[in-house]
Amino acid sequence: LRNSMLAVSVLFLLLAGLVFYGFQLKKKDNKIISSAMEKSDQLLLNILPAGIANDLKEKGKTEPQLFENVTICFVDIVNFTHKSTTISPVVLIEELNQIFTAFDNIIEKYSCERIKTIGDSYMAVSGLPVPDPRHAYQIVSCCVDMIHFIRKRNTKSPHTWEIRVGVHTGEVIAGVVGVKKYIYDVFGDSINTASRMESNSEPMKIN
Repeated sequence: LRNSMLAVSVLFLLLAGLVFYGFQLKKKDNKIISSAMEKSDQLLLNILPAGIANDLKEKGKTEPQLFENVTICFVDIVNFTHKSTTISPVVLIEELNQIFTAFDNIIEKYSCERIKTIGDSYMAVSGLPVPDPRHAYQIVSCCVDMIHFIRKRNTKSPHTWEIRVGVHTGEVIAGVVGVKKYIYDVFGDSINTASRMESNSEPMKIN
């Protein structure tokens, strides 16, 4: 009887140990999964507006929307293509990275949305996906700060730059393009007009 009780006790302890070990493994796995989900969510928020990212997570899709009152800005670096032939690729990309990172911080400060960059061109909007009655003021304030940043940077950096800025207000259609690589983009005549405003602007001025 004593031997049987001892065997049962040992078996019970082994089972308890296995259950505890399994619980610890599950807890560790849950922490890894939770951390991976947080990183995934943050990555999604880096490329999409918060509301759009939430729609995609909850519904798996998002519907295109018409926004009647938004302000768009295009910012282009003057003579970037010509200067790129005289600067090493590593330095060139680092210069572009520093400038666009500063622009991102300015855009965030005024609650605007960066839509995309194409080469040395930077595009942002205000008034979507959350409507903002001060959309024109917010975008123009961003553009003024961007010019101030470039001027200040030019006093310290060995490489100096100038930018052209074009701004236009109108209606746009906005939505997510693609299913594998999500891109939140905007479409409409207002985008084309803003782009033309930029290409006809003077260096270090807002058209």
